[in-house]
Amino acid sequence: MTEPIISEFNKFLRLFDGLHLWALFISIGFIILIPLVGRKLPENKKYIGVWVLVSFTIIQEIFDYYNRTSFRELNLARDLPLNICSYSLIIALASLITRNKFCFEFSYFIGVTAGLQSLLTPGISYIYNQTEYILFFMHHSLMVILPLWNVFVDGITTSKYAIFRTMLFLNLMVIPVGVINWLTQSNYMYVCEKPVNDSPFIVGDWPWYMLGLQMAGIIMMLIAAIPMIIANKARALKKLKEL
Repeated sequence: MTEPIISEFNKFLRLFDGLHLWALFISIGFIILIPLVGRKLPENKKYIGVWVLVSFTIIQEIFDYYNRTSFRELNLARDLPLNICSYSLIIALASLITRNKFCFEFSYFIGVTAGLQSLLTPGISYIYNQTEYILFFMHHSLMVILPLWNVFVDGITTSKYAIFRTMLFLNLMVIPVGVINWLTQSNYMYVCEKPVNDSPFIVGDWPWYMLGLQMAGIIMMLIAAIPMIIANKARALKKLKEL
């Protein structure tokens, strides 16, 4: 299995230490600022903001993989984009470009909740140098920023049973990812082994911690659904008044 690598950098990291608090503060600032700036752009200029975000996301991913080569060789057991946060960002990019409803709903319910959770409780045992620390917060901030752009700039909202579809897709992903884990002796999506993480959401041994993660995820999605329900009701009321 893919054990964390202890480095001179990560052995001194702690949750909510000064570095973490600064990274969290800056990340939240960008999460708030970027969708608000996008909302203020003229309609004929908003596509520029989209492609700036797309380009930035791709570039930071390239830097991430390049940085990994500075302390180890890339390999199939660690570097495929098969963790939830990795493919959630890819789906969020697809949503940003195409405004596809399913992609948006998945990136909203998984990206916003998992992204915020990761920002609050990063897996510091898996962060090996300062560059990766910065890229970690960029990656997980973008997981939140991209779907919020869809919400505040494009005006997209979730629909009925979106949480069910999201959870169904997430659990179906376990099947191919599990096969790849077996073939490569990896632990993508943490389905084979409990991760080394101080997160309060990871409780119990295998396989019970996965049940806890699912329950925590559903609760966070239900909370994330509240503003969507309010927005949908406000939109329906506005249409009634226009009739």
